[in-house]
Amino acid sequence: MQMDGLSMGSNSKNIVVCQRKKLLIQREPSQGLQRVTIGSLPDNVLLDIFDFYQVVIHKHSIHDRPWNWVKLVHVCRRWRYIIFESPIRLNLELLCTEESPVRKLLDVWPPFPLVIRFNFDYLFDTVYCELTGKHPGASIESTDNLIAALERRDRVREIEIDITDPPDDIYEQIVTAMEKPFPALRSLSLKSYLDLKMLLNGSAPSLRDLTLSEISLPSLPQLLSSTSDLTRLSLLDIPDSGYIPPETMATTLSALPKLESLNIQFESPTPHLEPSLERRTRAPPLQTRFILPVLTFLEFQGVSEYLDVLAARFDAPLLDEFMITFLHQPVFDIPQVVRFFSSYLDPFKPSSLTLKFEWSDCAYISFPSDTTHHSAFSQIHSWKIMGKDPDCQLTSVAQICSQIPSFRSSVKSLIIECGDLVGRNPTLWLQLFHSFPAAQSLQIPVALEPSIASALETPTEGSPTAAAEVLPSLHSLSIVENKSGETVHVQQQPIQSFIAARQRSGRTVAISRVQKSNSD
Repeated sequence: MQMDGLSMGSNSKNIVVCQRKKLLIQREPSQGLQRVTIGSLPDNVLLDIFDFYQVVIHKHSIHDRPWNWVKLVHVCRRWRYIIFESPIRLNLELLCTEESPVRKLLDVWPPFPLVIRFNFDYLFDTVYCELTGKHPGASIESTDNLIAALERRDRVREIEIDITDPPDDIYEQIVTAMEKPFPALRSLSLKSYLDLKMLLNGSAPSLRDLTLSEISLPSLPQLLSSTSDLTRLSLLDIPDSGYIPPETMATTLSALPKLESLNIQFESPTPHLEPSLERRTRAPPLQTRFILPVLTFLEFQGVSEYLDVLAARFDAPLLDEFMITFLHQPVFDIPQVVRFFSSYLDPFKPSSLTLKFEWSDCAYISFPSDTTHHSAFSQIHSWKIMGKDPDCQLTSVAQICSQIPSFRSSVKSLIIECGDLVGRNPTLWLQLFHSFPAAQSLQIPVALEPSIASALETPTEGSPTAAAEVLPSLHSLSIVENKSGETVHVQQQPIQSFIAARQRSGRTVAISRVQKSNSD
């Protein structure tokens, strides 16, 4: 169906086409065409059409904002009456932005719920103001619009404010407004360098979605204790001043049984945690763990010990996606993290693992989804490790892989990718390979051929050679070369020596060279 942007489905027996106030109904070919006006449709049918339209628009919209019902209420008085009579079913909301004349909107329209979306950053950008002709006073006017919307606290359903380093006067106004209660608030997203002593008066019983970015809020546990229906929690770029101990965070999460998505990201490695051994020596053994029964997504960025303390205190049986980023640290001791993820990795048994080293300070451990497996890890699953230098990256990856038992038995295919900067110490590669005794195939970039070949030949204590002991199940080695025509000068003798040594031990390894372009 087509009606000023409205559309409805059709089939071979009934085709309905509507253009503003005319309606064309095509029935079976034998019946011919009948032309009627849309005004002949009863109110309940029009209401169904409007409802169908708003549902479809919301489903396919790339911007999560209220649907534009304003155009429809201007078509005629009857449409306006039908729409205004069903505000809940039609999900009627007023959108307030930094460019909206908010006070005028509030005077003109009925008291529908408010959706507040304000992005102040560009209003303080002098280049933007020069290009668009906006004057500095635009930020003052926008602030007035925001405060006008926030004053209707009983009507505010969603708040999204994005402002970095605001002027002092605007900062004070926003902080004062956000410290008050918003009883109808369902979704809150704040991105700013705000230091809040209190948010929403410490209570938000209707809240379903909470995102705080670069926000310091020591009273967060008090706020979350009132949000038992919360489904999404994202705490991003947490500053040191907003640090919450992992034990306190765990206690807070235990009161959120409907939580489906959890994202905790620290801005930098936090200095608050005590040494691992001392903490675990003092900590009593946990007899029971709380359950997050519907948690399906987990993302974390910070030091490994924080996640280890947190993971010791809960389980998530439906966890399906995870992304873990460990920030710079010399030692990874993560028994509880391993326990937490092993309960999902063990049944999944990833057969393929990719180790990707990017630049000088970042490495990934990831494995592809198994579309034939219907339990855990069907979508996203990776660890990201930040290191201060290439050898630090490699050491960290080796430490983590050595602590995950399922990697030893299940990984059959090991893929290594890297940029120009990656650790080349043969001893570190040797430590890494000891975690994959079941690996049958290994793929490496040509740039790493000398280092890895040297690692595979490095003598080990009590053994004349490592050739038969490191990656003992290996029978296929692929070396990826550049397809661009660029010549990579490497010595092929080391890898050939390894192949010969394996053949003498009765474990033949087939070697192949694969060409890939940079875009592959």
